[in-house]
Amino acid sequence: MQIGILHSLSGAMASREMPLRDAELFAIAEINQVGGIAGELIEPIVVDGASDPQEFARQAQQLVHQEGITTLFGCWTSASRKAVLPIIEAADALL
Repeated sequence: MQIGILHSLSGAMASREMPLRDAELFAIAEINQVGGIAGELIEPIVVDGASDPQEFARQAQQLVHQEGITTLFGCWTSASRKAVLPIIEAADALL
């Protein structure tokens, strides 16, 4: 099972968002260590929103439409969430 992790890993917000990415990856590792979810391991796909709402939207579009991701973690700022939300809603995915 693949999930998307979309945070700013570069730019002005990177220092604030990288610890969130690290915590999510740690939680995924713990879940996978005990067999995953219903026996299926979680495979995180980590992408960089680059502290830019338009880049967040581009990355979310790629995760949802090209990678087939239906669950996405991230979008810490309200601007990034607002940019991504229409993409997530149109795909009936989870943020």
